[in-house]
Amino acid sequence: MKKVFFLTNLILSFVFVSAFVSCDKGNDNENDSGVSVNTLSAKWEILDNNGLYASFEFNKDGNYIVVENDVETNLRSLSTSSKNSLFKKNTPKAFSMRSSQSNLSSIHFGTYKIEGNKIILSGFGLMEVISITNEEFSFSFTLEATGEKNSFVAGKSDEPISSSSKTEMLCRTWIGEKVTLDISKFSEEDIYSFEEEYGEDWIAQIEEEETNDFKGLIALFSRAGTYLVLYDGEEGEAGLSEWKWANKEETVINYSWENWTDDWKNNVVTVKELLPNILSIEEWGLIYHMILIK
Repeated sequence: MKKVFFLTNLILSFVFVSAFVSCDKGNDNENDSGVSVNTLSAKWEILDNNGLYASFEFNKDGNYIVVENDVETNLRSLSTSSKNSLFKKNTPKAFSMRSSQSNLSSIHFGTYKIEGNKIILSGFGLMEVISITNEEFSFSFTLEATGEKNSFVAGKSDEPISSSSKTEMLCRTWIGEKVTLDISKFSEEDIYSFEEEYGEDWIAQIEEEETNDFKGLIALFSRAGTYLVLYDGEEGEAGLSEWKWANKEETVINYSWENWTDDWKNNVVTVKELLPNILSIEEWGLIYHMILIK
């Protein structure tokens, strides 16, 4: 009887110690700053309008966009006189450089990772979280290029794009694969001109030329209405735009390179295919095929 009592106490003691160790271990792994991919994924606008940065934005694919205040000013002062494209803007130069190529550019893009209360922005800098809630984000930021450290308070931006299954699929980071033509969108005059310039094999030649320019291009959409295009190449030029659904069915997109001051209703693209890892968009008879970036 004593032996049974001893074994029972031994088992209960083991269960108690295991539970205590498990709870203690759970507390050690808990992030005191409250920062996670879910809490961080948003556009955070710096509350000090006179500061260097306008916003820090993060998505669940592990990418960040940091915009400096001078870009916000430039975007509002620009005007266009010719037709835009979803992936190309008719300005002499793009606004920015890829962050991995130039730490001192106006728009910074790259990958991030969270380590405790630290957020490492690849090729750009280090954020240390002071506090983060659903509405406000307080942090310090050290610029990698200079070692300069400053503190910031940011508010979460509005998310004008309503949540839906299509929105969640679109609001990711995509990379260009190829371009095909929708011949039904070309007039007889267009077709005649192409045949004159390229010959009978004009479709294949145009698709090859467009694909060469498009392959490797990165596009990012977010619920904050952000639309970023990062062009491939050594200079890593980038374009910053805004987007929204043009219809209730969420099959057509309007976009604006000019903070909606241009005639954005003419900037229309049709979503031909949208799956968790595939995106095809048609504009001006060109179908851009993209896959989810890995």
